[in-house]
Amino acid sequence: MSLIKSKLMPTLVDSEEEREDSEDIKDPLPEKLMNSVKEILLSDLVVCSIAYILTFAITSSTVFLSLKPFVTIVLYALAGTVGFVTHYLIPQLRKHHPWLWISHPVLKSNEYSQYEPRDNAQLMWFERLYVGLLCFEKYVVYPAIILSALTNDGFSLSHRKKLGIHCDVLLMTVAGMKLLRASFCNPSFQFVTLVFTIVFFEFDCSRASETFLLDFFIMSIVFHKLNDLLHKLNFIMVYMAPWQIAWGSAFHAFAQPFAVPHSAMLLLQTFITTLFYTPLSPFLGSAIFITSYPRPVKFWERNYNTKRIDNSNSRLVSQVDKETGCDDNNLNSIFYEYLTRSLQHSLCGDLMLGRWGNYSSGDCFILASDYLNAFVHLIEIGNGLVTFQLRGLEFRGTYCQQREVEAITEGVEEDDSCCCCEPGHLPHVLSCNAAFNLRWLAWEVTTTKYLLEGYSISENNAATMLQVYDLRKLLITYYLKSIIYYLIQSLKLQTWIKDPSITKALVSYTKWHHIERDPAVFSVKIDEDYVHCLQGVTRASFCNIYLEWIQYCANKLEKPVDCDEDSHLVTLCYALSVLGRRSLGTASHNMSNR
Repeated sequence: MSLIKSKLMPTLVDSEEEREDSEDIKDPLPEKLMNSVKEILLSDLVVCSIAYILTFAITSSTVFLSLKPFVTIVLYALAGTVGFVTHYLIPQLRKHHPWLWISHPVLKSNEYSQYEPRDNAQLMWFERLYVGLLCFEKYVVYPAIILSALTNDGFSLSHRKKLGIHCDVLLMTVAGMKLLRASFCNPSFQFVTLVFTIVFFEFDCSRASETFLLDFFIMSIVFHKLNDLLHKLNFIMVYMAPWQIAWGSAFHAFAQPFAVPHSAMLLLQTFITTLFYTPLSPFLGSAIFITSYPRPVKFWERNYNTKRIDNSNSRLVSQVDKETGCDDNNLNSIFYEYLTRSLQHSLCGDLMLGRWGNYSSGDCFILASDYLNAFVHLIEIGNGLVTFQLRGLEFRGTYCQQREVEAITEGVEEDDSCCCCEPGHLPHVLSCNAAFNLRWLAWEVTTTKYLLEGYSISENNAATMLQVYDLRKLLITYYLKSIIYYLIQSLKLQTWIKDPSITKALVSYTKWHHIERDPAVFSVKIDEDYVHCLQGVTRASFCNIYLEWIQYCANKLEKPVDCDEDSHLVTLCYALSVLGRRSLGTASHNMSNR
């Protein structure tokens, strides 16, 4: 629906985007979620209607029955080929180290060779190919396979009733719905399951085959368990490898020899945790593993929404006395909150473009940068929908953050060693030691130069800034411009201008000969609108410096506001500039007396 609307009615889409941008002052997430749900429902209504007509037309014909061997073979070959290219070949070629042998990605993004990309990520040709193949697989190939299986298996079950007609129909319905949902929401390993089902039930155990639909349904469950078992065994082997002692603690090295006699028990624990889908966690970070209790995929139950405390929602007295909002924990949480907002806009699209590689429900990713590390947990994967949780890890300046970034971004391309010697390596290929070390890591770098909108961190010493007169003048100028900007952008601006009590209180500021004299606040060295001969600041000098900025901000408003030299808006800006400078002077005086 968005594509149709953008092509047929571009002006309507532009007006909606402008309206959304103007409403970003409040929390935009609930309204955006509501609009997304409405758009998805409308899109599903159109797609389901078309799918219903096509399904009814295909099932009414005898195309699957009359061309039974040929159609199924073509569909199976097409699903295997498209799945191999989409979910194996392209993701491997886009990895940071393809097949853990090649030293750089074969399919590089436009930002790969840039040091610090500033623009948005560009859409590459292989991303277009990936999305096209993915949509063809999800909406054409697998629905055709399931529909063919329902038609053929339903015809065969009508002649031989094993569990009764009602039970057979129920099993086929559940299996068809489950396989369709898996092909829509988690198609990454669907082609492997399909190929394994065909090979196993056609060549190895043909006598155990019931119908293709039930075989595919059962094998999807078995394959999911086997995949989980393989990942757990891989983690255990990597975690307990003797050469991994350097990463662990002293207790890890002490407990590892005692864990060797319990390997059979550990293998049994792994099978049990795979069967019941429970976590297997190391005890105190050692080589001894214990089985935990079953839990849902969403294992953070508490609500950790940030309660922002800064100068915009606290009293001036508390700001002067207690420096509210300046603690590191509050500032760090604001960074992660903004990072979450950015992921809400871009995560689902980046997943569908393959920028995060293959993924499934329950996968965990670590976003690492020089400024901060974040932990992203994919909770639920839907058809065009993703639910995730983000948790902040270490922030910049901590030893853990530094070690994590060094471990994840460690360059192995320059490693020339092979065992105990250094014979070098072939061009664009990793050395033997580098390839060996990458295979014995508990993580894998999916992509580099991933662009995500967020804050940057710059360290500015306030004491140095306030000691130099030029910097103090620049600070006061931008400080007053900020006051003017937020005043004009306020929703209560018209109320303040028309309020008679405010107008009466600001009568003295409307006079052009009114002079603000306060040697402790105003100075010729830091105030651009300071008049040396009058020893103060006047309305005329204020307009000479800031009137152009006031008119520029006022012209950005949708509703016009009078902004000439004698207007109430200029009077209010002049009064607030005086108040702001007095507040800043009081705050700096209190800080100097501590």
